[in-house]
Amino acid sequence: MPASEISSAVVGRPSRVFIGMVFLAMLVAVLLYLDRICLSTAAINIQSDLSIDNRQWEWILSAFFLTYALAQVPAGWLGDRFGARWVLAGYVVLWSASTGLMGLATGWISLVVLRLACGLFEAGAYPVSAGIVRRWVPLRHRGIASSLIAVGGRLGGALAPILTVQLMLWFTVGFDYPLQALQDFWTGDSEIAGASSEASFVASDRSWRPVMAVYGLAGIGIAAIFVYFFRDRPEEHPRVNPEEVAWIKGNLVESSSAKPSSQSSFQEEKTLRQGEESFWNKLLRHRGLWLNSFVQFASNFGWAFLITLMPKFLKDVHNASLQSQGFLQSLPLLAGIAGLLVGGKLTDVAMKRWGARWGRSFTLFLSRSIVGLAFIACLFVRDPISAALCMAFVGFSTDLGNPACWAFAQDVGGRYSGAVLGWMNMWGNLGAFASPLVLGFISRLVVDSPATGWQFAFLFCAAIQAIAALCAFFIDASSKLDAS
Repeated sequence: MPASEISSAVVGRPSRVFIGMVFLAMLVAVLLYLDRICLSTAAINIQSDLSIDNRQWEWILSAFFLTYALAQVPAGWLGDRFGARWVLAGYVVLWSASTGLMGLATGWISLVVLRLACGLFEAGAYPVSAGIVRRWVPLRHRGIASSLIAVGGRLGGALAPILTVQLMLWFTVGFDYPLQALQDFWTGDSEIAGASSEASFVASDRSWRPVMAVYGLAGIGIAAIFVYFFRDRPEEHPRVNPEEVAWIKGNLVESSSAKPSSQSSFQEEKTLRQGEESFWNKLLRHRGLWLNSFVQFASNFGWAFLITLMPKFLKDVHNASLQSQGFLQSLPLLAGIAGLLVGGKLTDVAMKRWGARWGRSFTLFLSRSIVGLAFIACLFVRDPISAALCMAFVGFSTDLGNPACWAFAQDVGGRYSGAVLGWMNMWGNLGAFASPLVLGFISRLVVDSPATGWQFAFLFCAAIQAIAALCAFFIDASSKLDAS
């Protein structure tokens, strides 16, 4: 650890408790995306079970993102005001309960209501986690810390299609199904193996219901783990030594908005309350926030396809089976993990080399440009694997820019970083809300050729990304909110 990062008044080696706090936020993010994506993976079974048509299904998928978007800023404010420990745990319990209750849905209206509830409560995850990074991680390491938390989300997203399909099959065929199928394959009993293989592509229409209950109960358990181990500030944690506090606090002096490391928690909360009214005026006048808000709108507009309509695209255009849909949908989200790790490092390196102005802007510009090219490449593929590989570039490149977005919120927002990230996430998820409705509509324009309809949808996505890349070029993270 560089000696310059540790207060001269404190000697000794800093503890490493901050790593565990980042890991807890990462664990919450895993659950976040498991619950978010599982419904789209089970689309065919749910639509058959509840007699839901395609337009109704698109509204179910979009409903989540509407409340998720609108609740971002209030969620960030709650986290900034009351701390992450109980606020985030409460959000986890509420969205997990909403996910579990979806297994009792009787029609598309009840699913819409529960998805609205899921969006409302899941909105707290990332804005509150931004506050965790600000309080627990020094400035120079925030890019990689933010990317690790987001990796949790992508890991959950990658697991969701595969795990959901397998759970549905287990509840249909039996919990010994995977072992039995593997045993049949290795023993060479072709007749039995053939039956097992055939069964592996069929799940009962009602098999999705107990899956929702499993995810709901898992979430309540994770909330309990979070409350037990997490503390809102380093100085409150019993395993944090003074050296770690000094190391973290010594890197929190960012601008005129930063507070001395000796400032008490009470003074910090008092300052937050006094500044709430002026915060909104500053936020609405900040050009960089508006530009980044459109970048996030475009980013989520394209990315939301991966977690909403991609299974339908694979079925309509490539006639992919349920099980292959699960694996193919996971591929872009797994690629997103690599994108986050590369993006986190790239963000920190670019910040060190070029400063806040170009360090954040370049990464966001690069991300949007590659996503646009990936959607154009989708126009020329003719098989499901190639399509999934193109979507993997969408997933990788989208997440390449996410650490820069998080770091931008912390750079610009200072003590309001949770609310600022909530503001940007709000616009991003308005893009995700529009995505299934707009892309679903465009894909149906050519009734006789679903493939052509989806090509028009991908061209529209590419155009949105081009505009976002232009906006990213003019973003300036060195313009602090308190200075605007």
